[in-house]
Amino acid sequence: MSLLRFLDSVLGLYEFGLIVYVLCSWILHPAAYALRRWLACAYEPVLAPMRRWIRAPVFGGTAIDLSPIILWIGLGLLRCLVFAIFG
Repeated sequence: MSLLRFLDSVLGLYEFGLIVYVLCSWILHPAAYALRRWLACAYEPVLAPMRRWIRAPVFGGTAIDLSPIILWIGLGLLRCLVFAIFG
């Protein structure tokens, strides 16, 4: 397996984990909460600084956290950039 393919797999797995992390925040179940706490170790160090810079818009009295969406887009752009440079 080449280094480029490995990096693509790692970034893809990180993107998938981000989706699972967000979905677990919507599910009110102890198992989902436990998984979310475990995934928080990988995602909160990246998302927390983004939340300080990005103001959450309010819709109907509820703030919407856009940082996971922006991170997901950024990871996709990073994957494209890696393939454009090294692929």
